[in-house]
Amino acid sequence: MTEQGLVRRTITVLRAVAAHPGGVGLSSVARAAGLPKSTCYRVLSVLEQENWVSLDPVTRRYQVSLGLLSVVGGLLDENGSYPRMRAVVTELAAEAEETAGFDVLLPPHVQVVTQAAGPHLIGQTTRAVPRTQPVWCTSTGKVLLAALEPQAVTHTYGPELERSAPGGAAFLPGFLATLREVRDAGYAHTADEIAPGAASVAAPVRVAGRVPYAVWVGGPTFRFTPERLPALIARVRAAADEIGRLLSATDLAGAP
Repeated sequence: MTEQGLVRRTITVLRAVAAHPGGVGLSSVARAAGLPKSTCYRVLSVLEQENWVSLDPVTRRYQVSLGLLSVVGGLLDENGSYPRMRAVVTELAAEAEETAGFDVLLPPHVQVVTQAAGPHLIGQTTRAVPRTQPVWCTSTGKVLLAALEPQAVTHTYGPELERSAPGGAAFLPGFLATLREVRDAGYAHTADEIAPGAASVAAPVRVAGRVPYAVWVGGPTFRFTPERLPALIARVRAAADEIGRLLSATDLAGAP
């Protein structure tokens, strides 16, 4: 295995554990990471030795450990990137009077990294953060996939769409057309897709010419009226632009 492949496997396993704040078993991690259980176990053993994950001796479930603070602790300081990004999301929730959040792709899903509660918590917004959600029925999933080439979407996410999306393989052509519309519009709006009665609006966070993140607001569908949508879209896009400027100048920008 190449060094790059080893690093990617390690990151994939760590993300799979991080997606389950309450802990997750070896079989589930291996399935989420797409790795044999033996390989996954070896990676987890190293992460446990480094104190990046911990294993509950009773439940045999893995969780992210505080040892990761040795890597990301600076981001969490008062003047670090995360608190400043979190402040923008919190302000967006207050202005929109809806729950707001910040997501990243976690193939083949999208992961909610942080969330600021609004006054109308329903459906997915009541779940703990971080959490993973489908890409095909979420506004952030559509915004993030719209930034990719269609071939990359088909290769990386096609199998998941066939398994989970309505219509299976027949869903993909129409979905790719939707992504083109999202890319042209600069935002995505969903209603009653991830759950009946739930709606959201998302916009891409552009960092150094890429779209690694997305910002969203979500709430009851009946509140996302045609009259109210333009203002919500404008607020979400403004927040995404502000976070993009922040991250372009800080340590969360990531490598190109």
